[in-house]
Amino acid sequence: YQRRVREAVVSTQSTGDIAGYEGAQVKTTDVLVERYRRAHLNDMENIIPFIGLIFIYAISGAADRGCVTLVSQIFTAARVLHTIVYLNGIRQPTRAILFFVGVFCNVYLGVKVMLHLY
Repeated sequence: YQRRVREAVVSTQSTGDIAGYEGAQVKTTDVLVERYRRAHLNDMENIIPFIGLIFIYAISGAADRGCVTLVSQIFTAARVLHTIVYLNGIRQPTRAILFFVGVFCNVYLGVKVMLHLY
């Protein structure tokens, strides 16, 4: 959405393939578009491992529904808030605190699985 609105495309291939981009200039330096891109990549780097840990936690037999639900809700809230803070450029330490809440959820699930398996 931001790329279309701000007419920021990353390659000449993008200009011809998508309706509405005809004649758009290649522009990779748009600050807002790059902030959105980095926020998206940051989310993927953190959410995918969490999904893997939830899956391992569930199939390992260590699953306690209440615990999984609570940890998942905390992680989801932390990631949504982290993304909002990231996109709006709110100063540190808010973003770091929210990041470490997510990391704590991942570590907690990992430790629970290890304790259950060994």
